[in-house]
Parts: sequence; structure tokens; C-alpha cells
Amino acid sequence: MKWREFQRMQKVAQLGDRFLSYVDQGSGDPVILLHGIPTWGYLWQGIIPTLADSHRVLTPDLLGFGYSDKGDNFDRSITRQAEMIDAWLEALGIERTDVVGHDIGGGVALRLATLFPQRVRRLCVMNTVCYDSWPVEMMLQLGHPSVYRKASAKTTTAGMKLGLKQGFASSPDDEIMEGLLAPYSTEVGKLSLIRNAAALNTNLTTEITRLLPEVRAETRILWGEDDQFQPVEYGERLAWDIPGARLVRIPDARHFVMLDQPDEVAGQIASFLR
Repeated sequence: MKWREFQRMQKVAQLGDRFLSYVDQGSGDPVILLHGIPTWGYLWQGIIPTLADSHRVLTPDLLGFGYSDKGDNFDRSITRQAEMIDAWLEALGIERTDVVGHDIGGGVALRLATLFPQRVRRLCVMNTVCYDSWPVEMMLQLGHPSVYRKASAKTTTAGMKLGLKQGFASSPDDEIMEGLLAPYSTEVGKLSLIRNAAALNTNLTTEITRLLPEVRAETRILWGEDDQFQPVEYGERLAWDIPGARLVRIPDARHFVMLDQPDEVAGQIASFLR
């Protein structure tokens, strides 16, 4: 699916003075798909059709990402993102849901499972930030406030494209890469992406480490085993700390495991949710 088509499918939820854009497909028990940085809901476009055969699939753009609110001067941390997902679910009338998260979306999912446990029925994280695994150097550099004055949107997205290629096992499709970075190709989008990177904070995952053994949601951990950004050893540690969690290594996949091995990942998630 082309990214413009995906964007046209999005709905908008007003949450206080901010708004959240999301795709709502299928019917049945709800499952939410949470993306990471610097992507947006389009990351999941290859997975949604399989899951929508049996579930109501809700795919939001986190605050400051994609086509959600990209205004300046608000908190974009994973703490705030988890609070906004909680408020969004409340607005939709959803009390409990399955949660799937990747990268910082996985960090949000882990906060939901530990701090909003009543929301999470099943938990699936893949190549997620956790413990002290993040931020990666590329994002630390992007988050410096001076980047906004030094680099144009075109230069910034070009740099991101080069960096993100390290997250794929083979050369990514040009159309997919364009789609992942499309929301950040304007000056407004560029500034929002820089602010998102500035909000990355190791302490927000280390502080919940002590709570991981208390997670009661059934948990599956999928990991592209050749990830250069989030090594698989962190997935092993999560599987050790979360009671009953199972780690599934995905071969021939790096950080963007759902794009490197879409059929395998879709099948693993669908099987887990059943």
C-alpha cells in the first residue's frame, strides 16, 4: 500500500489540546500497533491485513509523529505517549486490548503493561527499547536543538534515510522508505522529529525494570536477530524478567523486522493473539 493511501485512511481523535491520527481496520477483539522513531503507523501496513481478518486493528501515530499533532512545545516522552494511549483508548470506549509495540512503541507498550496493567490483555514487543539499550547515537545527534537551525528538512530526511538502511537486512524498497519519512519532509515535520528525538530518555525504561516481574499479561517477544540498533541480548533479558514470556528470534532480519520478514512476523503475531 502506498503511504498516501494509508494516510487517507486515518481518523482523528481530539484528546484535550492535542490530536491523534489513527487507522481503524477490521472487527473483533482490539489490538493496537505502536510504531517507533522515526516512523509512524505506516510501518505496519504490511501486517494490518492479516490481523484485521480476526481483530479490530488500531494503528495510531504517536504524538509528534506521522500525522498526529506535530505542534511545538509539548512533552513527547514515552511517559506522555503511554498516558495519551490510555486517554485515546478511554475515548474509544476500549477497556482492555492486546498491545504490539516496536522500538519506542515497545517502550510505550512496556509502560502500559507495568503502569496501566488493566489496559493490556496480551503484550507483544519486537526489537524494542528497554533497560539502557537506547537512545542510539544517531538519535542523540538528531535530538540536539541546533540541528533545526543547521539542517534543512531535505538534508535531515536524507540523513535519516542513510541511517535507517542499517536497520534492514537487505536494501529497503524505495517506496517504503519514502513513506516512512514522508511526514518529516517539511520544516514543521523536521522540527517535530528533532523534538521527538530530544525526548528519548533511558531513565523511562530503567525505572520500570523492577516492575517487569510483575507483568501479568501473556507476553511474546519477537526479535530480528541481526539488529544493530537493539541487540537480541536485550530481548533475552526481557524474556527472563517477564514471567512466562517467550522469545522468538527472527532470522535474516534486523531492526525493522516486520519489513524484513513481514509474513513471518504477521504469522507470529496472529498465532499469538489466537
